Amino acid sequence: MTEARKHGQSDLPSAFHDAFLARAANAGDEHIKTCAMAAFLTLRLVDQLAKAGPSAPGAASRKYQVKSTSDFVSQICPRTTEVNHLAELVRVASGATQAGFVRVLYPPMLAFAYWLEEQLRLDEALDVLDTALRMSDGRVADEEIATQLQRARALRRAGRLEEAGEGYAKAGALAIAIADHRSELLSRIGRAIVLQKTGNLPESERVLREVLEDARALGDRDTEARACHDLAVALARRERHAEGVPLAFRAYELYEHPAHRARALSDTGTLLKELGHYSAAKDALTLVVGSRPPTDLLLLAKLELLDVGAQIGDRISFERWRKELAADRDLMPPDVQVDFAMKLGAGLAAFDRSTDALAELDRAIALAERHGLGESVFRAERLLNEVREHRSRQHDAAAPPSPLAPSPELQRAIDSLRRLRESQGTAAVS
Repeated sequence: MTEARKHGQSDLPSAFHDAFLARAANAGDEHIKTCAMAAFLTLRLVDQLAKAGPSAPGAASRKYQVKSTSDFVSQICPRTTEVNHLAELVRVASGATQAGFVRVLYPPMLAFAYWLEEQLRLDEALDVLDTALRMSDGRVADEEIATQLQRARALRRAGRLEEAGEGYAKAGALAIAIADHRSELLSRIGRAIVLQKTGNLPESERVLREVLEDARALGDRDTEARACHDLAVALARRERHAEGVPLAFRAYELYEHPAHRARALSDTGTLLKELGHYSAAKDALTLVVGSRPPTDLLLLAKLELLDVGAQIGDRISFERWRKELAADRDLMPPDVQVDFAMKLGAGLAAFDRSTDALAELDRAIALAERHGLGESVFRAERLLNEVREHRSRQHDAAAPPSPLAPSPELQRAIDSLRRLRESQGTAAVS
């Protein structure tokens, strides 16, 4: 049995690239259709290169395939980000054809998959990642581990939680095999996030605290940031928001990547909102929206601003964000759709529209049950009962209670956030 088969790569879907073909078939815009076909052709080229080196029979045919794909991609206008990703893939593929070293394709493949994931085109991202795994020569190396981790994350964001958990476990086992401590920590963080989403919050917290200690011992700043960040989210889901704010803000300070910093700042704002520090929360979330974040993060920040509007009885703000989010509802992955339905239902109840509120909360429960989001089912059912009993906390949102006095750690985060807003306004947080 080969190493590739041992690690499950022989079980990957066959290379039909249905996600890109479906986009090409359903696109009304000619440019979108052309990009989808270019992606299909580029991935088929990668498939062929992965099967044999330049000395194998058919090398001349593969060189022709490289040239024809390159010609097709080079003629696409305008030169969007997607086209640039494809052009880079074809350029590297040309070099791989000459050198017979297909592993050089891993970096542009993972970059393209990451971009697709950030655009919430998760089926396409998974298609690219599966294609990348089929390039494996049977070795256990950094590229395979990185691809497995990225694939598990895309599965998680697509709501395929059982598969995501299996993917993180597989990545962790591969990392242990070559003593890749950082990737092993990242796989544990991923499993902890899956535990959060399936409702096992105590175990998620336990795993993340262990990872945080290990990351600090290794001096791994980025992994420490990730562990701080996800631990803050785990604590928030256990209604321990005051403990979560300093951790989320610490993650913002530790991160170097602008998108990661914006995500941590978004979660800081969300936690502050839950504590009743609405002004500080609005500052954080407005900074995120103004920073031109990735699509998924922009949706999340708008969701929290929608909720802030409901909490403080600002109907104009609530309706503004409701309208913007409703236009993007179909783009949202399952967990975000559930969150939108819950926040919208709560807000509608706050503005005395209980019938519409109950309909949205019923929608949230149905979506959460369909996608196995156990903890979200519980929260939505609890909120539904509160609305039915006319006891929802949002009914008093026009005169919200004053928040409790913050701890020194929490006050430090609030003060730092205020200075950040004063210095940057609505400029990018990076």
